[in-house]
Amino acid sequence: MIDPADATASALARATDGQFRLEREIGRGGMGVVYLATDLRLERGVALKTLPPHLATDAAVRDRFVREARTAAALSHPNIVPIYHAAERDGVVYFAMGFVPGESLAERVARQGAIPTEDLVPVLVELADALGYAHERGVVHRDVKAENVLVDSRTGRAMVTDFGIARVTEAQPLTATGTVLGSVHYMSPEQVLGESLDGRSDLYALGVVAFFAITGRFPFERANSPAVLVAHVNSAPPRVHEYQPDAPDAIDEIVARLLEKRPDDRFANAAELIDALRGGTNHGVSAPPRAAVRPLTSPPATTPAAAPAPGAPASAPSLLSADDAQQVWARAAELQANTGVMVPPAVFAPRTGDAPVTTGYDVAVVRESAVDAGIDARYVDRALAERAEAGVPAATAVTPGQSMAQRPNIFIGSRSRIEFETVIDGEVTDAGFEEIADEIRSLLGEMVTVSSVGRTLTVTTTSMSGGRRSSMPRQMQVNVGSRGGRTRIQAFENMQQTAGATFGIGMGAIGGGAGGMMMGMIMGATQNPAIALPAWGAWMVTAYLGARTMFARTSRARQEELRNIVDRVAAVARVNTTSAVTPMPPRKLVR
Repeated sequence: MIDPADATASALARATDGQFRLEREIGRGGMGVVYLATDLRLERGVALKTLPPHLATDAAVRDRFVREARTAAALSHPNIVPIYHAAERDGVVYFAMGFVPGESLAERVARQGAIPTEDLVPVLVELADALGYAHERGVVHRDVKAENVLVDSRTGRAMVTDFGIARVTEAQPLTATGTVLGSVHYMSPEQVLGESLDGRSDLYALGVVAFFAITGRFPFERANSPAVLVAHVNSAPPRVHEYQPDAPDAIDEIVARLLEKRPDDRFANAAELIDALRGGTNHGVSAPPRAAVRPLTSPPATTPAAAPAPGAPASAPSLLSADDAQQVWARAAELQANTGVMVPPAVFAPRTGDAPVTTGYDVAVVRESAVDAGIDARYVDRALAERAEAGVPAATAVTPGQSMAQRPNIFIGSRSRIEFETVIDGEVTDAGFEEIADEIRSLLGEMVTVSSVGRTLTVTTTSMSGGRRSSMPRQMQVNVGSRGGRTRIQAFENMQQTAGATFGIGMGAIGGGAGGMMMGMIMGATQNPAIALPAWGAWMVTAYLGARTMFARTSRARQEELRNIVDRVAAVARVNTTSAVTPMPPRKLVR
């Protein structure tokens, strides 16, 4: 029975009234709530999945949820849970998929412990066949895990669910969904690093599924999520034989190859994996030799090493973005892997303003996570010290944005699209967003609209903003995005309307109107067009130059005003930020 107090169920029931009848809740997670329902038209049981309330209010997430569900609906395979229908109605998004009676592979392991190899191999073959079918059609699952493998209690058939739905997390910060936090144990190294993905990333996750099902534990079990992510990239996984000595050698080799760090060292595709699983022998699947830690930068020279720094300097920033943390982890792993040789100087790439950031780490968490992943604290401290010496700024100055990269229009004499931005360390608190909104209102005037989606605040002028200073319409927007341990502030103004009004008055009213009257007066007095036309031309040129000069002054004044707005908002943001950021996995999943 549906709980009457369940607001999500009530909204879904209203949106699907006449088409589905909700029976009971059968699952709940970060990216959705699943209900058993009856399709009233076809009289069959279905599973209805809808977004949880904290995501359903985001239009971008809703659109992506439906779009990805419809993409996944094109997959038709006996080992893929079919999607029948996806829609948005009355602000509620949902999709209907086949109902699989039984339990997930995760539930089975929790209930009975490790699964015997002879029972697991047919399941792995079915899963690989389903993934291979999807990969051939250009679809990468991105969230293969034991929870997304359903085992039909009637037939014993294994089925993959939630195809493509993991991509919806890209539209929201990872903290908003919680989904990826629950999947860190399955993420491939390239997925952790935010690199492009193909089917081999799913095969890595399938290797984790196999390891988990055979041993009852994950390859990388650490104290916190960041440590697990570091281990995926830098630590050699254990072998199945370390926990299940009786497992066949072939399975031990297959899982080891699936868990290779480099995609090129894994199986090339699902078909190759199926051949190995059905072969019953090594079948050419012996894993290439692997180092204890894979260096992520250039090879070292062969001269003696300098002693690691005893600790990070006191001037090191207290918070690192995900990109910064990844570089520190990679450098520390390189230092440890090359103990006894002189490691080349570190090259820490500066974070660009356009780099997508979804998470941030306290330095203490970066250090603890690396240690948990097996990297000696000395090398982490050395990497942090090197990064501090690299001079990565805690905050950037107010700089022109992308809209000002193009040269100004020669005809109008100045920029008609102006933009300034800055980035500061720390994330703005909820109360801080309110203070920032009030500050922007006081700077722009009363005629503004304020909207907030997730951790992004947008303030836009509505009509005659800035009435105390000007009667000219303004088209301005200020964005404050706070995530990943950093806050980015942008101010943009479109002055094309202002340019049109300035030149319309200058060239039209003054040039055309007054110039026409002057030309008429000269013609009446001299009756000589040779005198009147040059005089009118000179008047028009004067009117044009006057309008051009006036707009240039206005543009410069607006640029100074926008720069001041960004600076003022940044000042408010700096006193309303916190470095107490919850550790999260780095980056959004790649498109």
